[in-house]
Order: sequence, then C-alpha cells, then structure tokens
Amino acid sequence: MSNISKVSYLLGKFKGSGKGEYPTISPFTYTEEIEFSTNGKPFIFYQQKTWNANGQPLHSESGYMRFPPNGKIEWVNSEPTGITEIYDGEISGENNEILTFKLTNIQRTPTAKPPHTTDVLRKFTFDQNTNTLSYTMDMATTKTTDLTHHLSASLQKQ
Repeated sequence: MSNISKVSYLLGKFKGSGKGEYPTISPFTYTEEIEFSTNGKPFIFYQQKTWNANGQPLHSESGYMRFPPNGKIEWVNSEPTGITEIYDGEISGENNEILTFKLTNIQRTPTAKPPHTTDVLRKFTFDQNTNTLSYTMDMATTKTTDLTHHLSASLQKQ
C-alpha cells in the first residue's frame, strides 16, 4: 500500500476553529479551512486559509505533500509572507491517523520580515469516529529560540 492511500482520509475540505499563542504576541482565535486534493499522482495539494472573528483574512499557505517510496512524507509549503518550508514527515498510529512533520529547510525572500522562523514541528491527528482533523504547531524563531507551542485547531470534514 502506498503512503498516499494510507492517508486518503485527508482528501476533502475541513472547516473549524483554532487558537494561537506565542510569547511575543497576544493570544488569538481564528476560523480555518483546509483542503486536500489530488489529481491521481503520488502527491496531495494542500491549501489553508484563516480568518479572524470579523471575517478578515489572516494567514494562508499552500503546498504539496509528496509520498516517496521510502515510506516517509515530504511536505513543501509556501506562505505569502515570503517563506517556503520543507518538512520531513512520518505516518503513525494504529490506523495511520497521525502525521508528524519536522522542518528540515526554510527559505525566505529578502523582504520576509523578522523575527524569522528557525524550527517547526506540526502534528495532525485524524479521528475516524468524528471525521475531525486536529493539529498542533510548535515553532522557534530568532527571538524565541526553543520550540514553543503556537497553534492548535480542530476541523470538521465537510
């Protein structure tokens, strides 16, 4: 079984809410939509958007999850803030319901503003009973050098 078939539960659209915090910012909440799609090739297109309570756009990102024959997942992710991230990932759990991604490379445009991200750990967990995708994101920056909790969300499959 290829890794992409192990995570076919991702395909589709998820909507829900999340909360963010970090030592250098005030806590906040957001509404989120993530869509995972494929054209039959061994990768999944990922597109994410968030909004504040007034419906104004916040963060967005998009990229590709690749499924090489080595059993890992590679994730190439781009942000409109001038950042591109590359992650190495693993599939785990009794039903392949946990995806863990560790940042391996990050590139910035010359105008990407500081503080700069230096490390990221993302963990997605899918609950097959409730069709819910939850995630956490820990981040380190040039200002907060240890991996520190930043985001968590729970999204319902539509």
